[in-house]
Parts: sequence; C-alpha cells; structure tokens
Amino acid sequence: MKESYGVWRETMVLKPMYTENGELWSVVHELYRKLIVKMSPREIINLSCVHAGASYQGMIDAAKLILPGKKMLPVCISPGYRICMLPTLSPDSEECIWVSYHHVKQAFGKNNRTFIECRNREEIEIQGSVESFLMKSGHAQQLVLTYLDRQEEMWELSSCIAESYEGYEVY
Repeated sequence: MKESYGVWRETMVLKPMYTENGELWSVVHELYRKLIVKMSPREIINLSCVHAGASYQGMIDAAKLILPGKKMLPVCISPGYRICMLPTLSPDSEECIWVSYHHVKQAFGKNNRTFIECRNREEIEIQGSVESFLMKSGHAQQLVLTYLDRQEEMWELSSCIAESYEGYEVY
C-alpha cells in the first residue's frame, strides 16, 4: 500500500476502490504489479499533471484546443513516453476509471460488459461500450501525436535560424 502515487510509463489503469470506512482509494494496475494507493484516481491524475508541469485544468484546456468539441478529454502527462490517460466516465465521477491508451492491446465485449486487454495480457473490465472506448483512445492518440508533431516543428525551427551572432553583446 502506498500513500502517494504518480502516473509513469508502466501505469496502465487507475481503478477506484472504496475502503471499509468508505474512503475512496485506487487500485493501480501497472505493467508488472498491482498496488493499492491511498488516493482517488482523480487525485493521482491531479498530482501527475502537477509533476508534469501543469494543473489538471491546464491539461484539459490544452486538450480542448487540439480536440475542440470533444467531451471526457484525455490528459496527456508525457507525450514523449506516450503517457496519456483517458477517463471511462466523467472525470468528476468517483466511479471513473482512468486508462493509459498506450498499454491497451484491444477492447472487446463479453457477456454485455466491456473489457480491455492490456499489454501484459491482463483483462480489465471498464465502464462504457467498446465503441466509446475506442473513440476516446483515438482522441488520446491524436492528442499525443499532435504534441509530438509540435515538438518536432520547434526543433526544426530552431535549426533554421539564419542570423549570425555578430553584433550581439554577451552580458
């Protein structure tokens, strides 16, 4: 059991869990282990956003510019490591499960329920339909690729400066 947790490359799923005392904690599914964390999934997402350099609201506002008109937006914590978490329900819902799109091999239905198969072959039940999950996963991928494209453009622009340093004073 952990007191605190931040999303990282091996984080696959954050699932809400209620304790016997009614406290909202998380079951964290990582690539090679499962943890119980004394934070709600949303608290973990909030902390992870701050560790990445922005507030949760800042991440959502940025995603709105790239994915206008979309609901239940993904949160891109690190485009370089493809860490982008998507909510299965409204992020304000205590029942919301957060999924790292990069760790999902497939989504499928079984007995009128929706499951994802993760990279480690673990099958996890999630809320919503397969179609809804696949659409949200596509939004997460689009968000990550847009950030990566923009980073690449910045690198290309920085190598195209045609001005010399002559005439500038160094302080």
